[in-house]
Parts: sequence; C-alpha cells; structure tokens
Amino acid sequence: MIFCELQENHLDLLKKYLPAYANGDCDLSIVSLLSRGMASQFHFAEFKDTHLILERKLDDQTVFMMPIGQSTAPQALFEELAALAKENHYPLRFFGLIDTDQSVLAQAYPERELIVENNPDRWDYVYACSDFVRLEGSHFHSKRNFVKRFYKACPDAQFVVYSNELLEPCLNFLDEWYAGREMTDSLRLERDCIEKVLKNWDHLPVYGGVLHDNGRLLGLTYGARSAPDVLAVHVEKATRSVPGAYPALSQAFAQSLPLCIEYLNREEDLGIAGLRKAKQDWHPIAQLKKGIIEVH
Repeated sequence: MIFCELQENHLDLLKKYLPAYANGDCDLSIVSLLSRGMASQFHFAEFKDTHLILERKLDDQTVFMMPIGQSTAPQALFEELAALAKENHYPLRFFGLIDTDQSVLAQAYPERELIVENNPDRWDYVYACSDFVRLEGSHFHSKRNFVKRFYKACPDAQFVVYSNELLEPCLNFLDEWYAGREMTDSLRLERDCIEKVLKNWDHLPVYGGVLHDNGRLLGLTYGARSAPDVLAVHVEKATRSVPGAYPALSQAFAQSLPLCIEYLNREEDLGIAGLRKAKQDWHPIAQLKKGIIEVH
C-alpha cells in the first residue's frame, strides 16, 4: 500500500467516499481536508477501490484514520496497515470515534492489547441544527436576546450566500478581524486556509455566506458536510463592535442550510476554557469522543 500526499487535485477521489461514508468527524469534511489537511500532513491510500485510508501526523507521530468505505474494512486491510507500521518502525495507532472504533479494532487484532486515549480536548461538539434555527426554550433565552439586540442595532442586516463577488469584501473583513491580534503560526495558518477556501469556493462542496448591513460585512462563516446529515462549521468570524453579531450569524447560517442537514458539528474546544464555555453555551446534544487507539 502506497500513501501519497493529499493535494487539491484529489478532490474527485475524496468525493467518492466523503461525505457519504464519513462518521461526522469535523476533520473528515472535504473542505477541511483540502484546506487544513495538507498543513496537518495528511496522506492517503485507496484499498482495492473500496476503502479510503488517511494517514496524518498527530502529536508528531504517524496515525491512521479509521478506514472509510461503504462496508466494514476487511481483515486484509488491517493486516496490511499493521505490516506497514512494523516496516516503518512506528507504533500502530488509529484515530477515530472511541466508542465504535475500539470494538472494530479489537475484532481486527484479537490477540493484541488496545490502549485508548481519553482526551476530551479532542472531542467534537454536536448540536441539533433546528436549535440554531429556532432558538426555542428557556436555555436559549440569552441567545434570543442577543439576536434581538443585533437586529435592533442593524435592522437591515441580511445573510447572503457566498459568491465570488464577495471575495474582496471578505478579505477586507478578515484584515480587520485579525488586526490587533498577535498573529501566531496557528492564526496565520487559519487565515491562509480561509482565503484558500474563498478563492476556490466554486470547486468545493462548501456552504456559507456573510452577514452584512447595507454593504458592511459583519460576519463570515462556512462549513461542509462531515456525514450525510452533519455539517461541520469550520469558520465563524463576526465583528465584536455590534453586540449579538455572533449568535445572529450562527442562526442565519443554520437557517440557510438545506433540510438534509440535521446536525451541526462545531468542532473541538482544544482545552481552551473560554472556547469550551462558548461551545457549552449552545447546549450540545452530544460529543464525538475522538481519540487515538494504539494497538500493542
């Protein structure tokens, strides 16, 4: 099995498997793989035209993503991955959904011990899209109030689906959003990835748009499906000069999505306390417990 570096020209191959056979993991949307995956050193191989295997560097070690295909991966595939790891002198490690993939790996390697990582910093937050659309119930009281404050301040504000005519205004908005922030390597990479997606929008299976008030951009967001009924929200940037811009943008984006999108994956919190609180404030219905499973 030969792994190749993931590049933009592999879009058609990715479409063969994603999002149809993806598990909802925010990293497994085509948009994430083609914008952020190369920086994460993703490589890929295809097994007998039936399964896609992704390999990446995580914590400076090589890990395999769980095989992606219509059916359960065959034993021969797992044996080949084990041989590959042994040949290259690195541990046999998989990254996936702990609750389901642990049993798959136990069956694939019945004589070997599994060591399972338990790191909630990596877990994705999953929400009902309808909660964002309607903001119903007492637990969304503060979100409704912020949205009302926003539209009171900006009564003509509208959400517009992204098109190429919005590229320059979006780039200007990003200049303003990042201005004054200490541009770490992580933020520079994020900005580069956003620009790449905006410039290649028409070629990618991406949903998103801008919130604007009489031509002034107040927010930008986009995402892509990470399963047939799950949309991973990859980017959400809004001005802080108008209270309520963030929840207004989140709601407007959810309202623009097709009915096939039942759930929103708003990614992990990376162990950042403020980010964790912000994600919990939207009342997730579940978390995808992602982690590394090492086969000893």
